[in-house]
This record gives sequence, C-alpha cells and structure tokens, in this order.
Amino acid sequence: MIHQIKLCNFGPLSDIHWSELGKINLVIGGNGSGKTFLLKAMYSSLRTLEEYKRGNEQRSASEILSDKLYWTFQAEKIGDLVSKGADAPLSSLLTIDNKDFCYSFGKDTSKQISSLENHVPPRASNSVFLPAKEVLSLHQVILKSREQDKAFGFDDTYYDLAKALRISPRMGKNYKEFAQSRTTLKDILGGVVEYDETSGRWHFFKGRHKFPIGVTAEGIKKIAILDTLLGNRYLNTKVGPEFKTKI
Repeated sequence: MIHQIKLCNFGPLSDIHWSELGKINLVIGGNGSGKTFLLKAMYSSLRTLEEYKRGNEQRSASEILSDKLYWTFQAEKIGDLVSKGADAPLSSLLTIDNKDFCYSFGKDTSKQISSLENHVPPRASNSVFLPAKEVLSLHQVILKSREQDKAFGFDDTYYDLAKALRISPRMGKNYKEFAQSRTTLKDILGGVVEYDETSGRWHFFKGRHKFPIGVTAEGIKKIAILDTLLGNRYLNTKVGPEFKTKI
C-alpha cells in the first residue's frame, strides 16, 4: 500500500508532501493545479516497480523509469519536466509498504537517470490509470499510434490500458473476491461489453440487442473497463484497494 509521495520541482508541483494515504484517496484542485501531474508521477513510479525484474525484463529500474516518464509525459526530454525557473533538480519519493523508491534529475537530463534508489521488492500486481478520454472506441487507434507509428498523442496511461484490455478473458471461475463484484457491475450496466476479435471492435450487449460502443453511454464504458480487467484477471486479489482520482 502507498504510504506517502513527495515531489519537488515536478512540473507545476514545486513542493508537495502527501502522507497517510488511505485505501481511497481524492485529489481536489482547480484547473492547472497539477492534479494530473501528481497522478501520472505516481503512476510512472508504480509501473516502473511492476515492470522491474518481471519475467525476462533485463532493463534497469533507471532505464524503465526513463522510458515511462518519456512516454507518459511526452516531453522532448525528461529534463523538461523540471519546474520552470527552478534551481534545484526534480525529485520524487514514493513509499510503499514502508519501502522507498526515489529518484532525481536536472533540467539538462535527456534520458539517463543517474540518481535512483530503490528499496521496494519487485511487484506482481498491475496498476491501472483511467484517463480522461474514453478508451474503448479508440482502442485500435491507440495501439496503432504507439506500436506501429511510435508517435506522441496517446501517452502511456492510454497505451498501458489499451494493452491490458487486449488480454482475452480467462477461462474458469472468477476469483471469488471478484465474482460478486462482476455480478453487481453487470446489474449496473444492464448488460455486458465484449470485444469482437474478428472485427476488432467493442460492442455493448443488452438482452438480445447489440450496440456499437460509440453509441454507448460514457458511464457504461468506464464501468465496462473495470469489468473487463476483472474478467481477464489483469487486476488481482493481491493488490491492496488503493484508488486515486481527481476532481
């Protein structure tokens, strides 16, 4: 579980210390106050820890973090993330289960992060960021933009989610912890959202009727994402119910 986050000179966030996080946390602030920067900074650190030493991954934590920051914030160089006019470097500290993951770099940094310290053991869980734009209708566009075109436009919060949604549902029984949740979600939706691999499109099924995802209500599409990630077991029962959203 995340215990605290400290950021200094990180974009619009000159100095922030958020401690004693709970299982559900709200980030409240006006436009341009840095809410998205905060969540993306946390997401970049978490995804770095989750990818580090997973399977046959050979990259160092520093290399993974550099790529994650580059594709999440999509700046020309990661040094551009340092607050404008700041004399001190950008620094980040994330504490998970009383273990620290911290790094820092200056405004001239192009790619390599030389100052990084990690005491967090490799994580088997998967973090999810639900971006502002609707993803299901843009699923194939996002994948093509990143995998074929290698172009800016859809950052890693979109790309990571699009890849997770591409995973086919797992056969067999649901985790018992998720079974009731999925039943409740189906009742809320009044149907199910499924991916058609033949056409490469998502559809909403309600009774005997099939609707294109483009004409489906935004709320249904957001809830359907969670149901899909439970069904393909991208989300698991080992991760604590940490949830962060912004208002």
